Amino acid sequence: MQRVHTGLFTRRPRCPRPRTPCPASASTAATAPCETSCARAEAYFADGGTKKTANAAMMAKTVFWLLAAALLYAVTAGGALPALVTWPLAALLGVVMAAVGFNVGHDAIHGAWLEKQWVNRLLARTFDRLGASATTWAEAHNFVHHTYTNVPGVDHDLEPGPFMVFNPEKTPSTIHRYQHIDAFPLYLLTFVVWVFKKDFVRVRSADPRTGERHGVADVVGGLAWKLAHLALLLGVPLLRSGYAPWQVFLGYGTVIAAAGFTLAVVLQLAHVVEGTLFPAPDGDGRLSRSWTAHPLATTANFAPRRRFWNFFSGGLNHQIEHHLFYKISHIHYPALAPIVADVARRHGAPYLEYPTFRAALGSHVATMKRLGRPRPRLVTTTTTTVSPTTPTTPARAA
Repeated sequence: MQRVHTGLFTRRPRCPRPRTPCPASASTAATAPCETSCARAEAYFADGGTKKTANAAMMAKTVFWLLAAALLYAVTAGGALPALVTWPLAALLGVVMAAVGFNVGHDAIHGAWLEKQWVNRLLARTFDRLGASATTWAEAHNFVHHTYTNVPGVDHDLEPGPFMVFNPEKTPSTIHRYQHIDAFPLYLLTFVVWVFKKDFVRVRSADPRTGERHGVADVVGGLAWKLAHLALLLGVPLLRSGYAPWQVFLGYGTVIAAAGFTLAVVLQLAHVVEGTLFPAPDGDGRLSRSWTAHPLATTANFAPRRRFWNFFSGGLNHQIEHHLFYKISHIHYPALAPIVADVARRHGAPYLEYPTFRAALGSHVATMKRLGRPRPRLVTTTTTTVSPTTPTTPARAA
């Protein structure tokens, strides 16, 4: 069982290595899928002589997205084209920036891009250049979200602000009735809130892993990266592009709106869809599922066999595999997915996937519509176990 604290969190171990048992507090039925998945994943890498970190394809993809971002930045910030032509390119730059975060920064912050941690730290700074803090993301995402996925009141990803309800424990108000429509314009503000509010709130809060406050170095470093972000995306265009100031600010707004919209949509298709659960802790702060079974019940894949999404989303369309193997580069998730699906099927565990982006998006809209209207209580109790009848698509055979 996992123990949930609202202040100082307990650390969760990574998926166990071969011959290392899952937590003793978890039942055999709950831990068997993890033990088998880990063993078969280890066998996959050992038999093929494959490293778990970036391979040549991953390195090529990293270069592609970094060069694409650099080229679009040079064109838009340098004023090489008329403003009317540059404006849609600014939107494209925002989408590419999100792709850099998906494919480069995300793996690096998890320590999965390369075994050499100085390389991971270097590539993690792409997050800071985009305007988001790699330091606070490591706390809120790597630790809190991955440990307590979809746990109301603990997982920060269920707290999008006052105008939307992702948390099924919250009673929706009148303004949420049409949130399945309103959400998409609001998603345009995702990166605005992240860059100018969320990181500052988090850096003033205690580190959930240690309970300690952030030091002066973290605060100063975070501010320096924010200034660097503004200098790149506002300062340079104002000085070098020749565009009017209002055009530069409009371009900047377009960039971060496009980046935020892309980020929000891709991330919400993993957890806020039909079929994922929102388990609540009991009075002692414990969850009914082990940390190995928890992600299978709270996470979904989308378009797992579509080449575009495998290339663009940085493995975020394989969220089940990511939550189980977040220390493994996402380039390997398509190969690991059939293993996990087969193990889940054999053990009667849920394995939720939507075959297309459109299907997952429709499910997200349906979930948002349901959460925004009066409804019966949806949170599972601590005595509820994962049922094979949980609405999922059929698991794939290996």
